[in-house]
Amino acid sequence: MLDKHNNLEYNYKILSQERKKQKISQETAAAHLTLSSDQIKSLENNLDNGFITAHFKYLVLKRYTKFLGIDFEKVIPQPVKIVIDDVATEMVVKVGIKNINLLQLLTLKRIKILIVIGLIFIFYLAVEFDIKPPASEITSSNLNIPEENHVDDDIQPLSPLSDNFTQNKQVEMITKKKFQEIENTSDIGSIEFICSIGSASMDKVWSRVNPERPATYFHIVSLKKQTICTIDNQGVLKQYDLDEGAKITHRGEAPFKIQLDSSISELYFQGWKVYLRDNDNFIQLNPIDMTTELN
Repeated sequence: MLDKHNNLEYNYKILSQERKKQKISQETAAAHLTLSSDQIKSLENNLDNGFITAHFKYLVLKRYTKFLGIDFEKVIPQPVKIVIDDVATEMVVKVGIKNINLLQLLTLKRIKILIVIGLIFIFYLAVEFDIKPPASEITSSNLNIPEENHVDDDIQPLSPLSDNFTQNKQVEMITKKKFQEIENTSDIGSIEFICSIGSASMDKVWSRVNPERPATYFHIVSLKKQTICTIDNQGVLKQYDLDEGAKITHRGEAPFKIQLDSSISELYFQGWKVYLRDNDNFIQLNPIDMTTELN
């Protein structure tokens, strides 16, 4: 959820706790998710470094929690839906609600009980004193009046609330249609690769003296299936879905920034192979002028 400053609020401490419990290093997590170690550190400390917007950070956070096997609702508790009596309205209790207005619900049921007791008392008086209806009143037993729909007074108990539900007291009334639109958001399973080349810090900056080819393109050989993305000096962003053994030549204006899985990639620039270490997932290729070098 976003606070008043449009910053993402979540239980970030659970991320590092679960990662350490599984004995996974930040570098291993970054390599598996094709992210930088700095981005993993930012997620685990609720920092904005490496994320261009709060929405982008939210998407990466969902992907990281899935990798760790954490229920996303433990990190960012979802709104709690309460249906009262009819389907006309629904109450969504947002994160930060204190005591969830249970007192109001109990008060509503007490009022209903008092009304029922009052009707019973009036009926008792009518029987005791033999009260008869006025002569002008018309009664009929054959009126075709539909029965009143039964409304279930039972309201399902609320699930336990985390400590994050103890800040503000806000209840928003929305229609059922709007609530359904909120529930139809995409599932984490559809998020496989997130291109963050525009905001992440570089793990490796590479250039080579004595270039043998122009700096207008680079080659990549993918040893396994993966997705990569790149951005050039003109801000042109391109994403590629590569199968095992795929080879591509990307053209543009250097320097190039590339996001890839370094453990399954071979990269070539200006006629030389770029040697990648583990976790070199963000690489910047700086050009060297061939004319200058020849002179």
